[in-house]
Amino acid sequence: MRAMLLIAGKDLRLRVRDRSAFVVGLLVPFVLALVFSLILGGADEGPIDLVYGVVDGDGSDVSTAFIATLDSLVADGVIEVRPVSDEGAARALLEDGEIRAAFVIPAGFGSEIEAGGGATMGVVGAVDSPTSTVIAEAIAESFAAGIEGVRLAALTAASIGADVEATVAEVRSAPPVLSVETLAAADRQLDLTTFFVAGMAVFFLFFTVQFGVTSLLDERREGTMSRLVAAPIGSSSIVGAKALVSIVLGVVSMAVLVVASSLLLGADWGDPSGVAVLILSGVISAVGIMAVVAAFARTPEGAGNLQAVIAVGLGMLGGVFFPAPLGGGILANLSYATPHRWFMTGLGDLAGGGGVAVVLPSAAALLAFGLVTGGMAGLRLRRRVLA
Repeated sequence: MRAMLLIAGKDLRLRVRDRSAFVVGLLVPFVLALVFSLILGGADEGPIDLVYGVVDGDGSDVSTAFIATLDSLVADGVIEVRPVSDEGAARALLEDGEIRAAFVIPAGFGSEIEAGGGATMGVVGAVDSPTSTVIAEAIAESFAAGIEGVRLAALTAASIGADVEATVAEVRSAPPVLSVETLAAADRQLDLTTFFVAGMAVFFLFFTVQFGVTSLLDERREGTMSRLVAAPIGSSSIVGAKALVSIVLGVVSMAVLVVASSLLLGADWGDPSGVAVLILSGVISAVGIMAVVAAFARTPEGAGNLQAVIAVGLGMLGGVFFPAPLGGGILANLSYATPHRWFMTGLGDLAGGGGVAVVLPSAAALLAFGLVTGGMAGLRLRRRVLA
């Protein structure tokens, strides 16, 4: 154990001096995540700002009923409403960006409806707020549909000789046929900033951990491996030291990225204990996969090239640059053959609430990757050390 720690300490000091692990494990993923979040970070800003103006140039019972409808939406927290004196003032507020659309109720609106004519309510929308305008139009059309329903009920009652006023009152007081309720549900989806930081972190994790396992090939080429073998040190200690270096580099880089992104970018990783379990299991999986490549490569350069290909391929398939397909299909199923997908899935589960328990399936899958590949690599590397 002491020999393994001494070798690992020596390798870690070398990595600190050449700063390569710092650049690959910390600087590059953080900068890329920052760039992605700045470019696309506005795509998930949350609910649309629905602030509407109302111009009531009529003052009839009908316009009062429409404003009452808007007030019910305000009470539910759906929209905000501002009374406006006239259409010109409403357009000025639209130009200033203080409202997103305006309802314009002209004079005589109520009397036209009561007389059975074709009254018109205007909806004026901002050019840069098409969605808010469409919602305002839908509100106005829904109110118009209600009026039309009352009118049809009155005509039907009149045609069959029923009491028209009683029929209209009954229609107005009847509860809606269909009501919609908003139910709270756990959001198991990372915000864009956290998604990009986590994606870049686990992507470059595979490049970071290779510094430890590929140093075995460097030792052989530089002739220092023969000195280690000649010393009273077991091959398991030598291989274990290299794996320990990779684990330390991976855990430190991931931990620093979690803290830095939380403080500087506002990333929300979820429960710290769950994140810690995911990081440790993710690092073990990365070390195991990169160790397999190092075990069968002939030169450090060859190992580095193949490790880069595998890291990029697994990262793209696992959905670190864009969400992995969720609707089934070949790619969605294949993505589960990558540690990246399980790591991102575990973070998504944390985003929905909970702690260590919710990430155990993902952590178990990550550990399976690491233990299987690490076991294969360990047997091969021990033989290569003694060869």
